[in-house]
Amino acid sequence: MVPNLSAQNLASIEIGKDFMVSHGYIKNDFDVHEWAAPEFEERAVQQLLEERWEKLGEERLGLAHPRLG
Repeated sequence: MVPNLSAQNLASIEIGKDFMVSHGYIKNDFDVHEWAAPEFEERAVQQLLEERWEKLGEERLGLAHPRLG
């Protein structure tokens, strides 16, 4: 799964949150847009890109080792 805070995904989260609030599963209501801090998504995407870039570089330089197991 790829991290994604698109408007559509946030709307889906809000629908689920509203259902849980209305049925007593969540006691304290909250704003989904404030709760979904984009800086965490941005950092996660950055880490994924850095890891993939490093792996590609190792493969191109012949430094990658096959996994054992």
